[in-house]
Amino acid sequence: MDKETGYDMNGDYFGLPWPCYGNDKLKHPGSPNLYDNSKHVMDGGGNFRANFGIARDGVSLLAEDGSHSMGADITTGYPEFDHVLLKKLGWWSELTEEEAKEAEGKNWKTDLSGGIQRVVMKNHGCHPFGNAKARAVVWNFPDAIPQHREPIYSTRPDLVAKYPTHDDKKAFWRLPTLYKTAQQKNVADKVHEKFPIVLTSGRLVEYEGGGEETRSNPWLAELQQDNFVEINPKDAEARGIKYWDYVWVSSPTGARIKVRALVTQRVGEGVSWIPFHFAGWWQGKDLLEKYPDGAAPIVRGESVNTATTYGYDSVTMMQETKTTLCQIERA
Repeated sequence: MDKETGYDMNGDYFGLPWPCYGNDKLKHPGSPNLYDNSKHVMDGGGNFRANFGIARDGVSLLAEDGSHSMGADITTGYPEFDHVLLKKLGWWSELTEEEAKEAEGKNWKTDLSGGIQRVVMKNHGCHPFGNAKARAVVWNFPDAIPQHREPIYSTRPDLVAKYPTHDDKKAFWRLPTLYKTAQQKNVADKVHEKFPIVLTSGRLVEYEGGGEETRSNPWLAELQQDNFVEINPKDAEARGIKYWDYVWVSSPTGARIKVRALVTQRVGEGVSWIPFHFAGWWQGKDLLEKYPDGAAPIVRGESVNTATTYGYDSVTMMQETKTTLCQIERA
């Protein structure tokens, strides 16, 4: 019982856990743990999703008998639900007339009435996305079993030799994407000697995304007024850098960003970290005059992504902005 509000919140989750299924009438509580077969699906329980077909190389991908969420009417594995499966099971008649009209020809993801999810979850205790085995071997990824590969920009040529990146390839069958060629050139050029510090980036509690909105909030802007780089005390001492000095962070692309130095042991020697929520500066210059009157965020600073380097994650094809190299010196 909450003392301030008087509400009985026993068993409730903090916030709104993802994902919540169905429409508001279903009152699904959410699934903070996507795999929990000790609970009924209407209490947030679940199982592994059937997202990769029902069989591969003649072997079933569906769950074995007995592996199912608590109280499920189907105790074997099953595919994701659609109008065909509901009819085969004899559950179609449990839809309302309006739900049946909307659900015809649909699956649980495209049925906007929520009827398929309601019948499957509430009436039969099954999960609409199916019940399958977890994949340990991901056959459609470049590495079917995950293995370490050094970033394209690495401080460790010895690890590049032992754990090289992927071969160059054409993404989407047509887009040339460099991996090993770029990595080997960096080793040959001894980039790690000129840029010996690993640079990565991340979030602050106070700001969100690129920060354009949250840096315009006076209460949040007051809490984080400058962009900064976290640098280990040993690296700072070797460079004559003191706490909150302005420093230049340069990268192999030729980029240079000017930020404050936060000297801290939160990062190890040879590692640095910069939050990515800032913009409005360009290589040490405040671009305030570029904003229309009254449109500039309260806090402006360098964008760390202007200093990051080439590279793509081979699975998602997202940019490799979390693993690169830099050099740091006093401004």
